[in-house]
Amino acid sequence: MIVFILGTTAEAIKIAPIVRRLDAQNIPYQIWLTLQHTVALRKILPSLGFHEPDEIIANGKNGEPLRSALDAAFWLVSIVMWSLKRSRSLRKELPKNSIVVVHGDTMTSVVGALIAKRLGLRCAHVEAGLRSGNWRHPFPEELDRRIVGKLAAIHYTPSEEATNNLRSRPNVIWTHGNTAIDAVLDQTESHETAFEKYGVVLLHRYEFLANKELVASTLETLAAETPFPLHFFVDEYAKETLSDTLPAANSDMIRIQEKLKHEDFISLLKNSQFIVTDSGGIQAEAALLGTPTLIHRMATEQREGLGENISLSKWDIGALSAFLLNFEEYRRSSSRPEFSPSDIIVGDLLAQGIARGA
Repeated sequence: MIVFILGTTAEAIKIAPIVRRLDAQNIPYQIWLTLQHTVALRKILPSLGFHEPDEIIANGKNGEPLRSALDAAFWLVSIVMWSLKRSRSLRKELPKNSIVVVHGDTMTSVVGALIAKRLGLRCAHVEAGLRSGNWRHPFPEELDRRIVGKLAAIHYTPSEEATNNLRSRPNVIWTHGNTAIDAVLDQTESHETAFEKYGVVLLHRYEFLANKELVASTLETLAAETPFPLHFFVDEYAKETLSDTLPAANSDMIRIQEKLKHEDFISLLKNSQFIVTDSGGIQAEAALLGTPTLIHRMATEQREGLGENISLSKWDIGALSAFLLNFEEYRRSSSRPEFSPSDIIVGDLLAQGIARGA
């Protein structure tokens, strides 16, 4: 049995292509949720093709998304309580060759790997081996990746560099890309054309939101210097932080929006003039689409698109200003990769005898 443990919308988007391929081959699997994101995750799962969850490990903090370290501590305690209650029965219910699959660099990734260990199961890590080279940036995501890298038994790496980072580990499989590629390519082709020019902004990482001065200067620069209106997407867990700062930007050029369905969001990215984000998932999607993109982070563990249509700001507001002025220089044609990362992952699970048709 394959058990996917996820807790954020980004994890769901990148795991969905694997799940769709399992469904196509009638291969059974289970979905366990930590609901690190609550409302947003529950909302997006059906649109991505997920069935009802088999286990609810935790439910944020009393059904609300995690917004602080205290919330995270409460959430972790509830996970421990679930583990104490369910571990013994799950060991009996799950086949011996079952595997837990986690994704990326979230707290849920670490939790999932630890749950696998407690249940005596192997853990497979999707998007493994990525390293920024600095444990403080992005924080805590870089630490999360390193911890899961130690706990996982199978590592699905998206790049040659990530593969080399894990060269001393067994069971490292190069997937030739990020499953975000499949998340984009699996969508029905959209031929809609945008009549209004606009930019897209999504800034949601903890290390950014915790830096109040950076948040303020970033929003002020975006409001003052953007050449087009901005679709500014605010995650439910970032809403409180950004809503306090956005009025200070005092600009009609920033339009606050809640998250869209993934297919609608991809269409919006494709037709946008530029993107400003700190999302690694959007970096992979933008690299495929060729849309000019600024990664507003101190460091990134991903290499897709860098030096082409994507630039890294290193939190330099001057770099943000320069990008808004010269974004057109970064535009590239969209590309279609030779390999499907999700096909490679499912093929490996089949080859190892973990995945079997019902």
